[in-house]
Amino acid sequence: MTELSDFLTENQFITKENPLQIRDIIEVQKSLLQAGFHLLPEGFIKLLKIHNGIQSQSGAVLGIAPENKSLDILSFNKLHNHSTQKIIIGYDDFAFLIYDFKRQAYFLIDKHDNMELDDFLEDELLSSISSVLNF
Repeated sequence: MTELSDFLTENQFITKENPLQIRDIIEVQKSLLQAGFHLLPEGFIKLLKIHNGIQSQSGAVLGIAPENKSLDILSFNKLHNHSTQKIIIGYDDFAFLIYDFKRQAYFLIDKHDNMELDDFLEDELLSSISSVLNF
């Protein structure tokens, strides 16, 4: 996780969000379950504790109730996600970055036809995030 945080800081993908409190994480996890989604992946939660919502010129990584409401993971998934086995954690102009619980991996999928464009193992969070931030 240190490598990912260093990467985001070095490339100026810094958010001005307050650090997440454990209660924020618990509340969004409950809300995700109530909405029919799975819990957030552990690696992604670790990222959120450091960088809660990240935005570049052409992409973003969602967060938990961030100041920029368009980056709220719960609202975004309710609006754009029609699968209970996947959760959208980021996006760019053409694709969504999702975590597939059944396959335990991250995927970049086309926004229009859901075609898989790229896949990342669970421990490749840095690579998956850099793909939507287009860096």
